[in-house]
Amino acid sequence: MARRRVLIVDSNQAFATLLQQEIEGMESLSADVVVSGKEALQATARTDYAMAIVDMGLPDLPAVQLVRALRQEHPNLRLMVIPLEGDAVPAELADLPIQGTLSKPFFLPELPARIQQALSWPLTTPGSAEAIPAHAPAEASVPAALSLMSRLAQEVGAEAVLLIRGGELIAHTGRMSENGVSALTSLVADAWRASTRVAQILGKEQLRFEQSIEGAEYLLYSLAITEDLILSVVVTGKVPLGMIRHRAKETAEEIRRML
Repeated sequence: MARRRVLIVDSNQAFATLLQQEIEGMESLSADVVVSGKEALQATARTDYAMAIVDMGLPDLPAVQLVRALRQEHPNLRLMVIPLEGDAVPAELADLPIQGTLSKPFFLPELPARIQQALSWPLTTPGSAEAIPAHAPAEASVPAALSLMSRLAQEVGAEAVLLIRGGELIAHTGRMSENGVSALTSLVADAWRASTRVAQILGKEQLRFEQSIEGAEYLLYSLAITEDLILSVVVTGKVPLGMIRHRAKETAEEIRRML
């Protein structure tokens, strides 16, 4: 299967090279690096990229101008920006569809989830705010949720932490492969649907979903943050369920307050 191509636009060669190496370590992705806005326009003119990651501190032309040109010339190109400060889309681009942000320095374990989130985030056209599904968390809340999920993964040594809504993966972090994350998403979604269906059959109000599955070498714990937003943690080894449940519930509550 052909790899999807990502263009990194950053004058900091060391940072860009690190980012390139990490992206190329992900399944089905390759990455190119250019160090100026002019090179970015040339590269996107001759190559079909799935996404461009643009640093907002380019020396040769205003990055806002470059991002607007890329959006206008390549409406199917997903865009991530690296803000000069913080982790929010710059105010000058607030009217433009941007699929994600990446701060400097970034937390390495968060990168795969951020990249995949941006690649799967709906494309919109200027002035079309309705293109983002109403059931999706606000875009600004996803990076913050990922930060909380990464902290949880570190604390309990998780192979993966997933955020699933309506049966669809919203974000994930951890060491698990993309194929493994996809399979786990389907498993959790099926369990959530089955729980909902049982409640309907019994004529009962759906209680908040919570489930733990233990095997000889793993433990999968899932709980609902809201009615259809599920946080799942999979751990290998001998981590007590009580500890996982306690920290997962704390994380779920923090995410819920952001929504």
